[in-house]
Amino acid sequence: MRIEGLKLIHFRNYSQLELELDKNLNLFVGANGQGKTNLLEAISFLASGSSFRTHHESEFVFWGKKSCLVSGIVSKRFGKQTQQVCYESEKRRKIYKNEGVLVERRKYLGQLIPVLFTPEDLTLVKGQPQGRRRFLDEEIAKVSPVYEYELGRYQQIVKQRNFLLKKYREKIIGSQEIESWNEQLVLQAVKILTKRMAALHRISLLARLAHRKLTGSRENLDINYASLPTHQEGSHPEQIRQSLLESLEERKQEEVRWGQTLVGPHRDDILFFINGKNAKMYASQGQQRTLVLALKLAELEYVKGETGEYPVLLFDDVFSELDESRRRFLVETIEGRVQTFITGTEAERLGNFRHAGRIFTVSRGEVL
Repeated sequence: MRIEGLKLIHFRNYSQLELELDKNLNLFVGANGQGKTNLLEAISFLASGSSFRTHHESEFVFWGKKSCLVSGIVSKRFGKQTQQVCYESEKRRKIYKNEGVLVERRKYLGQLIPVLFTPEDLTLVKGQPQGRRRFLDEEIAKVSPVYEYELGRYQQIVKQRNFLLKKYREKIIGSQEIESWNEQLVLQAVKILTKRMAALHRISLLARLAHRKLTGSRENLDINYASLPTHQEGSHPEQIRQSLLESLEERKQEEVRWGQTLVGPHRDDILFFINGKNAKMYASQGQQRTLVLALKLAELEYVKGETGEYPVLLFDDVFSELDESRRRFLVETIEGRVQTFITGTEAERLGNFRHAGRIFTVSRGEVL
């Protein structure tokens, strides 16, 4: 997939902007604080109506305006179409259109898929489990938009069950009300777990291959899904269901004491091992960079395998932070196959690409 053209109206610090994009490489160069990242955010907004930077949607809108709009011409194997997302701040709503026709968000998602690499991704290995769960959930949702709604439903059930656990602790309700929610929790948890484990199995194989190439076969990467109770990829849904129900029963008193649901995919983690050692504890900064880069390359191939097309790749102030060998390997892997957008302060440090793309100079909300 490719973005042929991008149009912004009252988005962030851009009053109005239209760009014709290169099918392979687009470099946005300029000093910090000029609006380079806003352009990558606009692509993310066009893809899903959301941002990788903020949950405060009012921040999208140009100062003094009531709405913002991002549209783009997206080219795929079977043709091209114009996609558009508009956010109205007063009504706090988003409007999605394909070819000028209003569509529901769930039908809009999946038409444009970005893979993003930011400096914050480098904390994935040693950061909190929540960040690793979010990484996996976002990858699944990119190729299966319905997963976002399944996950949202699961989170609602957990929230309601936590509320009931507190009520039970205060002796306001009986245990039967909690038990009635256990089955709902488990049924939804099984959906999440089976999709997570299947996706991680595929991504881990791809990441392991990329990691071996990046390290010259000196290091082996293993990625495991960690859950309590323990589940294996390929386990029958009924086995997972029974295991979860048993764990809920075992931890019932502990859950009441804490007023929280302690069993389920919202408590799980993803573990990385380099040559058998836990990367969270032992990986150097360089090893972490290599691991995350391998994951990003695996994302590209995962999306390609699931959809038949490569996603677009967004690098926000991170490409120039990679050392020469990693940059060279990355370029060899993606050049000519994946449309890439890179932000940076110096075009010279982005010169690994053999084929010329377009270099845009960004300054004070203008792109030249």
